[in-house]
Amino acid sequence: MNARTLTAAAVLALVAAALAGAVAPVGASSGASSGVSSGASVGELSGVSSGELSGASRGPAAAAADPTYVDENVTSDATWTREDGPYFVSDDVTVARGATLTIEAGTTVNVGEDVRITVRGSLLANGTATDPVAITTAQPSPSAGAWDTIEYDGAGDSVLRLRNARVAYGQTAVTATSDAGRVVLDGATVSDHVRSGLLASARAGAPTVAVRDSQFTALGQAGVEYGVDETNPYLEDAGRLTVAGTSFERTGRYGVAVHARQVDHVTMRDVSVAGVESDGVRVQTESPRNRPTATNDHRATDVSLRGVAVRDAGGAGVHFVGGALRDVSVAGGEFRQVGGAGVHFEEATDADDVSVEGNVVTDAAAGVEAGLERAGGGLRHVSLTVAENELRRADGFGVDLDLGYVVVDGVGVRNNTVAESGGGVRVAAQQLAETTVADNVVRGNDGPGVEASTLRLRGLDVVRNRVVDNEGAGVAVSARDELRGLAVADNDVLDNDAYGVDVALAADERRDVGTSAVDANTVVANGDGLRVAGPVPVRVTNNSVGLNTASREGDAAGERASTGVHLVDASPETSLSRNDVYGHITGLRSAANGTVDAKHNYWGAASGPYHATLNPDGTGDAVVTDRGKAVPAPYASEPFGPVFERPTPALTANETTVRPGDAVRFSASESTDDGRVVAYSFAVDDADIEAQESPTLVRSFDDPGTYEVAVTVEDEHGVESLAAASVTVRVEAAATTRPTTTAPSTTTTEAPPTGTDGSGGEDARSPLDSLFTVWGGLGGAFYGLGVALGGYGTYLSLRGRRPPYRGRVAHALAGAGVLAWVAAGVLVDGALLTVAGGAAVAWGGVTGAVLAVAS
Repeated sequence: MNARTLTAAAVLALVAAALAGAVAPVGASSGASSGVSSGASVGELSGVSSGELSGASRGPAAAAADPTYVDENVTSDATWTREDGPYFVSDDVTVARGATLTIEAGTTVNVGEDVRITVRGSLLANGTATDPVAITTAQPSPSAGAWDTIEYDGAGDSVLRLRNARVAYGQTAVTATSDAGRVVLDGATVSDHVRSGLLASARAGAPTVAVRDSQFTALGQAGVEYGVDETNPYLEDAGRLTVAGTSFERTGRYGVAVHARQVDHVTMRDVSVAGVESDGVRVQTESPRNRPTATNDHRATDVSLRGVAVRDAGGAGVHFVGGALRDVSVAGGEFRQVGGAGVHFEEATDADDVSVEGNVVTDAAAGVEAGLERAGGGLRHVSLTVAENELRRADGFGVDLDLGYVVVDGVGVRNNTVAESGGGVRVAAQQLAETTVADNVVRGNDGPGVEASTLRLRGLDVVRNRVVDNEGAGVAVSARDELRGLAVADNDVLDNDAYGVDVALAADERRDVGTSAVDANTVVANGDGLRVAGPVPVRVTNNSVGLNTASREGDAAGERASTGVHLVDASPETSLSRNDVYGHITGLRSAANGTVDAKHNYWGAASGPYHATLNPDGTGDAVVTDRGKAVPAPYASEPFGPVFERPTPALTANETTVRPGDAVRFSASESTDDGRVVAYSFAVDDADIEAQESPTLVRSFDDPGTYEVAVTVEDEHGVESLAAASVTVRVEAAATTRPTTTAPSTTTTEAPPTGTDGSGGEDARSPLDSLFTVWGGLGGAFYGLGVALGGYGTYLSLRGRRPPYRGRVAHALAGAGVLAWVAAGVLVDGALLTVAGGAAVAWGGVTGAVLAVAS
């Protein structure tokens, strides 16, 4: 015993002796009743056992509510029970190798200041959901750091198991300083610790760790952390980690962080992380910048993260840093409001069978981001799949793969939705081969839709994607030295601000490479249609290239006319056939080093394209040659597939002559299209108003004068109307009743409205006019039916016949009509209040007359 424990025991012994002397009868045995004699030694008190416990001492009385004090090691199997608790561990205690300490359900263990419990044998806390074990502090106002930690330093057959246990207010809840045995947290609640909930800190590695159905909260560093608290923070080998059904909230920097040179067999399932300063889940082996050689064997192998949810994190949702990635999967996760990427692979040296599938990322720096660093040595190959993810509102690209390798093959980006982000899908590498971007929806991003860039391209398929309304190119593929094996096919590329499809090779001279294909794409309503640049032979076939509208003016400063197909420094082996090219000023603009075959295409008119020498009478899109030749004849007189039409705008105003402050209602609802109009862009005196889904605009004008209100419309494919429809409104200061004027020929004029305040004021319609409005007609229908039924019933009654319905039916219908007029008079048209009053008086008068006649 230390001096502090001896002093406390001595005081307790004296108090017990005094109490015994006060209550014992004269002549009674000195040990009777109390079980402690007045002369009992401290050693005798401290030697009293609790069950099989070695090192636990009972308090001064044997009552069940009295505490048990612990200050000696557990050297043999022992059990701590609720009946003998609570337990006060006043000094460092060790569970020796070969010994097992069992803590039964409902037991409370209070750990003293700076005290550590070391487990070299086994410790089994067997709480239940309704009766947990508590390992905490007895401080009345506790705070984190009141005691040290439970240190696991076991051998291969050792177990530290905290089942349905609450562990609170330590420096670290559990610290594993051995790489052998097992640590299990099952249904545990870990809270209010200075550093981590579970820390594995042995340089050699970690034991088998399983965390199931537990909660971690209010920690300073991490929920589960693998690392060495030194300048070099890496374990040599970390693996056999399972985390399932567990939540981490406000756990410091990370939810789960593994720092090791080799990481093997890590599984996380149904894990949630919220409110952390950095990454939700971090697996870091080591950056190749620290060891950029081929001998760098740092790796993360067989890592499966399924159903991980991270929100409100300062860093990434899931973050892998450094090393070779092999058999790594992130699937079914949700990452919302994270400061980094949803899923981020950073500075990895290899990626073999890596997949990111079925995740949702919203409001992040990027959706899925992979940055690979080429270590020294030979060629590298990549097997990476990004599939079926929903990626929205990322600051950067939804999918951003920057693969710094000599060879990249086996990369697939499939079936993802990327929307409202800084860009859509980006793939970059030194060489791309066997790479596929397929079946994605890429919509409404602030940059390009699909972008691939490389030094040498030897195999890329961009197929069956829907790329819509992006503020850049729809599909852009560029190579600096070599381009072959490219297929851009069956994509819907609509309403993007730059080229719909842009294929470019930066090489200065023709390379001996195979031909690429741009086939069966719908390229409509983009800034420009399709471009092929550089000495690369491309077959452009079966595409619909229409209504791409960079600018219809063509001569204004900084603007140019849109082009359907643009060939720049093209190979003479580039060809166009069976394409529909229409709705442009220039259908084909060609600058080629030879003759381009542009035969058998439809150019928007049966008479063919306009060509200055070959077809000067053609009324279709023009074919213009800047260098070389382009031969468009023979041409097709009919389109090969469906042709998109421009929508036609129409605009009406309920009034065109008003007084200052009067509200005018403009409607573009009569605009037409072969599809569906989805956006209306209004402008007042050339001042644009943000596009809206509603066809209605309400505006008032404060000053007298003439104002022009115009509208253009856009359909579901992004095709805009060519011209605007407009209405001119004259604002007069005179207080006279204003006439309704006729709108321009592109509009129609509706019937005049009620007063400006909707209550039938000085500018209101007459009651007769109001009866011919929608609300007036609705009330009139009910009232008229009531009059008809009432009249017919009266006729039958006067002839002595019983009507087939009760008289209250007629009264109810007439009353419904009057109520409809009253409601409309209050909300819409004040003149209808007059109609309602007159109708009510008339009904009452006629009904009274009929009753009098009948009597």
